[in-house]
Amino acid sequence: MGFFGAIGRFFSRLFGIGEGALNNASDKMLTANEATIRAQFRKVRDQLIQNHSTVRNAVANLMAINEEKKTETEDLTKKVKELETKKLGAVRKFKETNDVKYQDLFKEFSLQLQKAQEKIEQNNAFIATNTENIEKYKRQLIILQNKIEELKVQEDQAVADITSSRQVTKLNELLSGLSTDVNMQGVEAIEEARKKSIANAKLSTELSGTSKTEIDEELLSAGSSADEEFAKMLAQEESKMTKDSGERNL
Repeated sequence: MGFFGAIGRFFSRLFGIGEGALNNASDKMLTANEATIRAQFRKVRDQLIQNHSTVRNAVANLMAINEEKKTETEDLTKKVKELETKKLGAVRKFKETNDVKYQDLFKEFSLQLQKAQEKIEQNNAFIATNTENIEKYKRQLIILQNKIEELKVQEDQAVADITSSRQVTKLNELLSGLSTDVNMQGVEAIEEARKKSIANAKLSTELSGTSKTEIDEELLSAGSSADEEFAKMLAQEESKMTKDSGERNL
């Protein structure tokens, strides 16, 4: 159990390496350029590939040990049959000769047989456990291989997301920093010039619509009114002088 426990702990640490490395690098990646992002992913991917190779070699070694145990068990099984035959032979020879050496050989064969059977049981238990673990590690190898393949997709997504986010940020900064003061001043100047042009055009129209004859008539009319008033006042004065002269004659 100690051997397989150590193997299990090894794989547990192994499959957490890639994710941990990316998490630790996440803050740096947020402020890195595209080359730095890809370099970080490449570093993690290379580490995962190296770990995949280590796991694969470990699994291959476990499979080789299994084969050795199977071969040993086959040899022990043949030995067990031979020892059983030898035990029977020792019994028969003892029966024929009554020689105690055959009795001692029987005991020795029995001890060897017991050890061989115990070893076969140990090997079978080891092979069963080892085979189960090998299958489990094979599945973990597939998971690790999928992580390596998915890492490329994650790399492209990270580059795309961070690059586009930076572009949006730059555009926002550019738009928020723009000033409309100069443009508005230009528009206001144009508007003022437009109003003056309209006023000048209106005045020109009004002036062009007034003829010289109309002005002369207005002046003559004004002048005629003054003459009439002068004649009226003059007549009043003459009438007054005539009245005063008559009064003196009386």
